[in-house]
Amino acid sequence: MNNKNKRNEGLKRSRIAIYSVIFIIILIIGLYFILSKSNNVGVAVGDIAPNATFTLINGTKINLYNFHGKYVLLYFIVTWCETCAEGLHILSQIIPTLASKNITVIVVESYNDLGYQGIPLNEFIKSYANSNITFYYGYATLAMTKEYNPNGYLDIYYLLSPSGKIIYIAVVLL
Repeated sequence: MNNKNKRNEGLKRSRIAIYSVIFIIILIIGLYFILSKSNNVGVAVGDIAPNATFTLINGTKINLYNFHGKYVLLYFIVTWCETCAEGLHILSQIIPTLASKNITVIVVESYNDLGYQGIPLNEFIKSYANSNITFYYGYATLAMTKEYNPNGYLDIYYLLSPSGKIIYIAVVLL
């Protein structure tokens, strides 16, 4: 019995060590992106967000400028990405907070899922956003993806002020 407890304790320590290493790696990667200059992105904090046309999942074409006068969280995703799925799930859980801050959420799939096969966007929404319809969901054009996500990040988001100024950029919502 004593050997079994020691073995279980050893396994527990191993798991803790592995999880700690994974956490530290994720933290380092996150800090790198947070602290790195925004010149890796086509647009930068302080810029006026370029207008872009995207297509909503219902087929309606819409311009980003239609949202001037509101805070906008513009979230680029791909449908084969785990952090995108988790980020969308988290956003769907904080709808009351976003609404209280008058933040409009626009979730767009980067053009052609950045060249990889993912699930259809409507299935992705059903799976990870609890079919939340308070957000705008759509497809970015190639031009929009090149402008806002030239480095092909799996998920990148922008917070836009009511005047259309980019006030925050980050890679990975988590």
